[in-house]
Amino acid sequence: MKVLLSAYACEPLAGSEPGKGWLFATALARQGCDVTVLTCGSHHRDVIARHCAAHPPPGKLRFAFHDVPRWPGPGYKDARHIRQHYMAWQMTARGRVRRMLRDDSFDVIHHLTWTVLRWPSFLGGLGPRFVFGPVGGGAVAPMALRPSFPPGSVRRERLRDLINAVSRFDPMVRSCLRRADAILVTDPATRALVPARHHPRTHVVADILAPPPMPFVTRIGGDPTLLFVGRLEYWKGPHLAVMTLAALRAQIPGARLTIAGSGPEDQALRHQVRQLGLEGAVDFAGQVPGDRMAALYAAHDLFLFPSLHDSGPHVIGEALAAALPVICLDLGGPGIAVDHSCGAVVPCGDLDADDLSARLAATCARLLDDPRAMAQLRVGAQARARDFDADHRARQTIARFYAPDERECRCCA
Repeated sequence: MKVLLSAYACEPLAGSEPGKGWLFATALARQGCDVTVLTCGSHHRDVIARHCAAHPPPGKLRFAFHDVPRWPGPGYKDARHIRQHYMAWQMTARGRVRRMLRDDSFDVIHHLTWTVLRWPSFLGGLGPRFVFGPVGGGAVAPMALRPSFPPGSVRRERLRDLINAVSRFDPMVRSCLRRADAILVTDPATRALVPARHHPRTHVVADILAPPPMPFVTRIGGDPTLLFVGRLEYWKGPHLAVMTLAALRAQIPGARLTIAGSGPEDQALRHQVRQLGLEGAVDFAGQVPGDRMAALYAAHDLFLFPSLHDSGPHVIGEALAAALPVICLDLGGPGIAVDHSCGAVVPCGDLDADDLSARLAATCARLLDDPRAMAQLRVGAQARARDFDADHRARQTIARFYAPDERECRCCA
C-alpha cells in the first residue's frame, strides 16, 4: 500500500508533534507500506538528512520537503507566527501534491500533524483515500477552574472557545471534513464539533505513542513522589499539580512533586509554591534531555497530569512504558488513553480548583496507601503502553482506516 503522509512536523529523536510524525512514519514503513512523508523542509530537512545518513531509515520510507514560497519556517522554540506559517504550508501543499500525483500514485493520503480540528488539511478530494487525524482541540477548560488561571489566561481561553465555535462554520474546515473518508478525533468533545452528518466517518482514537516498555524496579521506602512533565502553560495544569501536592501533604506529610519542563508560567509556579509553603517539597527540574527521561520516570511513584485540553500528550505514553501509573482528568485525550488498569481518571464535574485538587489528592493518597494496587497498576501501565506502541498503532490504522474496500468517494459529497 502506498501512503502519502502529510506531516508538517516530523523529526527524529524529537518529542511532541515532530516526534509523532517521525515515529508513525517509520512504523508504517516497518509494516510494509510504501511511505512518502511530505514535511516542512525549512524546519526538518537538515535534521532528517543528518539522521538518515547515520541511521538509514526503512527502505520504503522517503521524504518530500515542501516549503512556503519566500517564507522560511520560524521554528518551534518561542516561535512567532508559527500557526500562520502552518496554515500557509497546508494551503500551498495541495498544489505540491497535485504535481506529485502526476508522476506517482498513492492509495492513501493521511494528514497526521498538526492535530487540531480547527486547522484543516486541503489534501482531500485529490483521488486517493483521505484520512484526517487524529485531531483534537475540542475539549473545553471547565468554567469553575478558570479563576485559578494566571492573569490574561482567562481571556485567551475565551478566545479559544470563540475560535472553536466559529470553526464549526469555517468553510475550509467544512470542506476538509466533507472530503475525508475517515475523520479521527482524540476525544468525544472534539467529535461533538464535527457536524452530525459526518459522524458515521468519525472515530475516537487515543492519540498517544509510547516507546518500548522500560525496565523498572519498585521503589521501596522513602517519601512518595509525584511527577509532572510538560510545557509550563496554564492549560497543561501544572498549577493544579502544585495545589494537589498541598492537599496531599495534609494526608501524607512527606509527599513531594517534581515539575519537569519549561514555559511561560515558570515564575508564576515558583511564586505559587512559595505562597503555599512548599519550597522544600517541589523540585523544578527544568527541561530534561530525552536520554535522562527514563531515569526520571523510574524515580517517581505516580505521574500527575491534570491537563485541561491536551489532545495526545506523548509523555503519558512514556510514563506508562516506564510502569508509572497516571492520574489525569476526564478531559481531552488523556481521559481516553488512561483507564483503571493503568491509573485513574478523575472527573472534573463543576468543581473549582480547590475542590478538584482535593479530589486529585484523595485519589493519589488512596493509591499510595495500597502497595498491592500500585503493583498491579505498574504492570497494567506497561500493558497499556503496548496498545500505544507505534507499530501497533500503525497496524490498527492500516486495518481500520486505510482499507481500500471501505473507500467512498468524497469529492462531490
